[in-house]
Amino acid sequence: MTTPLSYLSLHPFVRSTVLDKLRGTIIGSALGDAIGIYTEFLSAEQSLSSYPHPITLLPPTPFRGDTHRDKFTPGSWTDDTDHSLLLLLSYLHHNGVLSPLDFAARLKSWCSQGLRVLDRLPLGLGRTVKTVVDNPVFLADPTQAAKRNWINSRCENAANGSLMRTHVLGVITLSMTKEEAFGIAMEVGQVTHFDPRCVVACCIVTAVLRGMLRGEVVGEKDVDEIVEDAYTWVCEREWGEETKIPVLDRGEFEKYVYATEIKELQLDDARTMGYVYKALGAALLLLRRAMRAPSSDTGVFKRLIQELVMAGGDADTNACVAGALVGCWVGFTALPTEWREGIQHREWLLEKTEGLAEAVGVVKGGYRGSEDPDTAFDGGKGILGEEELRERGDWFLNEILKRMKEREDGKKAEEDGKAGSGRWGKWIGR
Repeated sequence: MTTPLSYLSLHPFVRSTVLDKLRGTIIGSALGDAIGIYTEFLSAEQSLSSYPHPITLLPPTPFRGDTHRDKFTPGSWTDDTDHSLLLLLSYLHHNGVLSPLDFAARLKSWCSQGLRVLDRLPLGLGRTVKTVVDNPVFLADPTQAAKRNWINSRCENAANGSLMRTHVLGVITLSMTKEEAFGIAMEVGQVTHFDPRCVVACCIVTAVLRGMLRGEVVGEKDVDEIVEDAYTWVCEREWGEETKIPVLDRGEFEKYVYATEIKELQLDDARTMGYVYKALGAALLLLRRAMRAPSSDTGVFKRLIQELVMAGGDADTNACVAGALVGCWVGFTALPTEWREGIQHREWLLEKTEGLAEAVGVVKGGYRGSEDPDTAFDGGKGILGEEELRERGDWFLNEILKRMKEREDGKKAEEDGKAGSGRWGKWIGR
């Protein structure tokens, strides 16, 4: 009797390859996020001038000194990876059962508590997510809260906040049909982002990852087929009277999903850098380019992600989504060592990735997420009270102020050094 995962037993090589690709998906996304912090919100010109040499995490390339990057340390990630981990931990905690309502509750808690299991602060909270989770009906009906926010935006809000976490669903839907994967992507995506453009983006990334893990997506034609199937599937859904007709603008869609160069996407445009189609288009473009590279090209992941983040804009999200797709394609073992070994919480990430592999049936073992305190709602650390949150906030503010002062002191010392060198040279010249 065949099952949706029978293909894993065809040969030991198949199972080991799928496991490597699964690891590449989760870790590759986190790496893209961590590298993307370096140029997040910068223009392409600023990115290139700030980092004239390739970025590395081991040893760590110093951040460009500014108030945004003062909040992070090299090797850390942003809210993008945090939110995907909320989804992953919720799935593990329920022993392989997906609960959008539980994810919604964890997301609302994250907005004040952060990722408790790793004592991470809620850094990078997006405006769309905050508005939706603050809606009074969010915990009971997150999709309704998301829809209200979308309608209030005149049906124009199509930010990338649901896409950045959707790669986990590509793994979770491994044993489902493509259409079932579309449905899961839509349901989880609309916890915060209702717009059809957000939905189709989540459907595409989820289904492409599922297809690569199943050995059904082996080239660009397979990617294009999923892109078109997702477009058709989303257009056939019921969207309500408020939705503009057509549901998805075909020309706008093609402009991004079939882009041939990064510069076409204008990723660093200050007004539109958070647009979901930009992150989607960048991820698909990089995947296609990875597929064209020879199998002997072991540096393709680093080269493509480096090029992407140097385009600036919402670089952490762009590279987070692209990192999942390209990471799945090349596999964990092909990820650059100097990034892979330099990311924070590496062993913990790998441990939870192994738990996910067991939960979806890729490998067998004795892991039960419900018995793992890390997967609990509070990460096994307890919920912080108001006084503890205040103390943590004060501590973090002081840390940022210290970094700002160190940077200003460094600049002053450098300027004084240059001035002194000039006077000395002038004296010698006389």
